[in-house]
Amino acid sequence: MPELENEILEEETSKFESQNKIAEPNFIGTVARELNLKDFQAKTVLDLIAEGSTTPFIARYRKEATGDLDENVIRDIVSLREKQEKIWKLKNTAINTIDEMGKLTPELLENIKNALTLKEVEEIYKPYKSKRKTKAMVAIEKGFQVIADFIKNVDMSIYGMSKDTINRASTDLKFLISTKEFQELLKENKEEEIIEGSKEIISSEIVANSEIRNFLREYLEKKSNIVSKIKGEKVIAKLTENIRKDVHKFEIYSDFTINISKIKPYQILALNRWLNLKILTVKLKADKLEDNFLNNFDNDFTTEVGEIYLDSIKTGYKTLFKSVENEVMWMLSEIWEDDAIKVFQTNLSALLLTKPEYGKRILAFDPAYRTGCKIVVLDELANPIEFSKIFLHSANTAKILVKKLLEKHNIEIIIVWNWTASNETVELAQSLSELPIYIVNESWASVYSASKIAQEEFKDLDLTDRWTVSIARRFVDPLSELVKVPVWSIWVGMYQHDISEKKLEEKLGYVVEDTVNLVWINVNTASIYVLNHISGINKTVAKKIYKNRPYKNREQLKKVLSDTVYEQAIWFLRIPESDEKLDNTDIHPEQYNFAKYVIENQIFSIDKVPLEIRKDFTELTLNFVREAYSKIWEDPRVNSAHKKASKKVDADSIAIWDILDWTVRNVVAFWAFVDIGLKNDWLVHISQLADKFVSDPNEIVSVWEKVKVRLTDIDKIKGKIQLSMKDV
Repeated sequence: MPELENEILEEETSKFESQNKIAEPNFIGTVARELNLKDFQAKTVLDLIAEGSTTPFIARYRKEATGDLDENVIRDIVSLREKQEKIWKLKNTAINTIDEMGKLTPELLENIKNALTLKEVEEIYKPYKSKRKTKAMVAIEKGFQVIADFIKNVDMSIYGMSKDTINRASTDLKFLISTKEFQELLKENKEEEIIEGSKEIISSEIVANSEIRNFLREYLEKKSNIVSKIKGEKVIAKLTENIRKDVHKFEIYSDFTINISKIKPYQILALNRWLNLKILTVKLKADKLEDNFLNNFDNDFTTEVGEIYLDSIKTGYKTLFKSVENEVMWMLSEIWEDDAIKVFQTNLSALLLTKPEYGKRILAFDPAYRTGCKIVVLDELANPIEFSKIFLHSANTAKILVKKLLEKHNIEIIIVWNWTASNETVELAQSLSELPIYIVNESWASVYSASKIAQEEFKDLDLTDRWTVSIARRFVDPLSELVKVPVWSIWVGMYQHDISEKKLEEKLGYVVEDTVNLVWINVNTASIYVLNHISGINKTVAKKIYKNRPYKNREQLKKVLSDTVYEQAIWFLRIPESDEKLDNTDIHPEQYNFAKYVIENQIFSIDKVPLEIRKDFTELTLNFVREAYSKIWEDPRVNSAHKKASKKVDADSIAIWDILDWTVRNVVAFWAFVDIGLKNDWLVHISQLADKFVSDPNEIVSVWEKVKVRLTDIDKIKGKIQLSMKDV
């Protein structure tokens, strides 16, 4: 008998799964429609990713197969596919879990199936994930559902329920109590308990209803205002001193109202920061929302039972409103967070694409007063060959030592990083030599110098020496140095610490990947850390490449790389020593025969290429080959980020209307941060960036761009400076 029971149970379980389990949707079709692509494009990308191809490789060398999709679209396809799968899996998890609890009603099943977002599924599923039973669950277990259905006494199709389940004979409370269903329940329950339990059931149905939720969400998204208010003094007094001292910075949000359609990304991020710190309350408010919500229910609320029903609806409304309010605010935060990340990506890309300066012997200073100026000498390949230290207060001794270093190593360039004592260090160097002196930004060097990468790279150096080397190398090759710094720690945006670190790291990681794979990387000089960012290459492979160099041509790399890695990575690697010119272009070895025919015969149409040479290549391949060959040895990094030292700049040496030639360090919503040679960066407001209306500072300036700024005001007591780029 037990065996028979198990067979019946398995049959019933299988029957449930076939009836209620949501079949795997057509992800490819969904992704293609949402991104306005053709199905074959989405399918091709997903297939190539599944086979192990990287995004840069697909974007560059599988244009014919994808229909010329770029890196961003390829990543969108993968991301959306993962998102859709998560929603599908969570729906099935929710359905299975709730059914095992015996709580899955036809209405609840339909609501889960109709949910559009992951957040919506989570909200519906939330009450059932808890080990504690809700009041509605307890009421259903006690059999109060039938009374809840009597109370509703409306067109139940709004819940997906059948009208014939409803007794429409009367809405009078006495009649309700007199029914045999109610009387049966009174044997074990009190009248008030049955009524309250039935109200809980109705409220929970409203909260779980996807149609009503969608109505509320759409209403809030279109017509609500975001309202923030500062909490009372007693609440503020309980906060930590560090938080309290910053409260004044956000006084603008202490009594703030704005339409949801007009709020800016930086405002959402600011509100979230102060909401999380428990300084503000932030709510959504919409006129006549509750009245419009009640219009969804066609019923006479003037009867006794009608009043009970109305009270149930209002309770459900309050709970649902809070849930949807959280959902809308979360969605807004996601949108605005993505916008903020795009600013980071734009700025980081500009930062990484600054011009390298290999081939010079460099003497670099890490200036300081008390602890002395650290010095490092780099050879032509940026390897440290000597360290030293001077003290500025012992000027004569310092000059003798520096002069010896200049002569001993045939120094060609002097580097000074911009911090305390940089002006004095520049003056000392200028008194000894007419060599060019460059000021280098030191930001994030401290992050690198304390990292595992720095310890691995320079096992025998202490933290300060690693710091000095990093700053010197920042001049030689910013890209190679900055890839060693965790991207989330590079401050080139706004509200960095209010953005999901995981998400920011992922998105900025894409910028690093794209940038490294955009520029040509000399395989014989590149560090392990740069090679590690090349398509298809991990740290183990990077070390293997590094250990076996130098290479005379790309062909030699076949001995070091697997076929798969070679296919993915080879086109990103350049070998200046190679006799094969194509080894120093973006052209892939699999395209060499095709490329040579096109170049040697000056072919401009794919139809002119013989079939045996053409193979699967198309017009896209031909255009790519011609463009890649025209850019042989061309490095897209053309803008230098470093300022050549000139006269001393300090608060006493500058005056109103002076024009300074310095560098943009950061670009955010309404400001550009400019390094003018003083200890701190100073702001140029969006209204002062140009002699015209500017909606986005990125239209005018970019990170590491050299600009001319005029001093319009100086407050030496408060240490504040105002700058403008107008009429400069």
